Amino acid sequence: MKAKAAVLVGDNDIEIRELDVPGDPPPGGALLAVEGCGMCGSDIKQYHGGTARAGIMSYPVIPGHETVGRIAKIDAEGARRWGLKEGDRVAVHGIAPCGTCVGCMSDSKCVDSFYYGFRSLHERSGLWGGFAQYMEIVPRTKLYPVSDRLSIEDALLFNPLAAGYDWLLAHGELQVGETVLILGGGQRGLACVVAAVEAGAAQIIVTGLRSDAFKLDIARQLGATTTLIVEDEDVPARVAELTNGRGVDLVCDTTPYVFEPVHDAIKAVRNKGRIVLSGLKDSRLMDGFPLDALMMKQIKMIGVLASGHWATQQAIRVIESGRLPLELMHTHSLPIDELERGIKTLAGEIPGERALHISILARS
Repeated sequence: MKAKAAVLVGDNDIEIRELDVPGDPPPGGALLAVEGCGMCGSDIKQYHGGTARAGIMSYPVIPGHETVGRIAKIDAEGARRWGLKEGDRVAVHGIAPCGTCVGCMSDSKCVDSFYYGFRSLHERSGLWGGFAQYMEIVPRTKLYPVSDRLSIEDALLFNPLAAGYDWLLAHGELQVGETVLILGGGQRGLACVVAAVEAGAAQIIVTGLRSDAFKLDIARQLGATTTLIVEDEDVPARVAELTNGRGVDLVCDTTPYVFEPVHDAIKAVRNKGRIVLSGLKDSRLMDGFPLDALMMKQIKMIGVLASGHWATQQAIRVIESGRLPLELMHTHSLPIDELERGIKTLAGEIPGERALHISILARS
């Protein structure tokens, strides 16, 4: 049996190939018949060569780390451990920690994680990424049952929504009745809106660019109480006005590459408030960091990366509940053959396209 797969063979270079599907899953693991895979900014960076240059992976690879599918094959050990059987629909956590290293044992970062979407094509079948019709699953992977009632596009929101829960609730410790400022109205920013609504936040303020107007409209429909266009507003001043001069309890910066939102966060947060930093700045150093303000206001600043087990569970539960119009976040569904177009669309490289969440479908 063959599987269609999008193989990243070099910087900005994807080939559509037919690969052999293994007859048996990895020992203790499973074989997944992929339904679809979501896409985020790290897929753009990987496509343009940033991940390879950082030494995180080497070509060729099958990208894709936000995968939903059905169990095609599973051995007895895997069935017992996961409580799954062939035909079950699952979401796959993109990072599989080893569970035994010093990082895992101290509830820190695993030093030997298995990253889906970044493994060599030369390992076993090479089917280690979600932009393919089949994917191998190693035993240490976290698999989450997903309702058959959900469309694949809805199901694929599990990963971005998990980030919102992880960043605002697990790390930001958002409480009922608190105020939150979300800097950036992209995919992850809207996920933070969902988490804030579900957590019972009293005020949810979201910022974006003029070009993000359609995203800010979605933010309001999801439950944001105020949206601000950063080119037209002094964000800290407006936040002070909206909070009677107190400032917000929590800020989450989801914006990539730019530093101005970090300055805004420090100005807009209340004394003894919390700031969560989730937008990577491309390894650049920040000039003029207001360290004194951070200290004098006794601000708690937290860096976050990806999302964990609890947050993924919460994300799937809110999707399955149907409480919020999450379908508003969908903008594109494309076949594997058009992955390159999907990446360029999400990156804003195709004029006239307005992208938010893109699903790559294994069978279309």
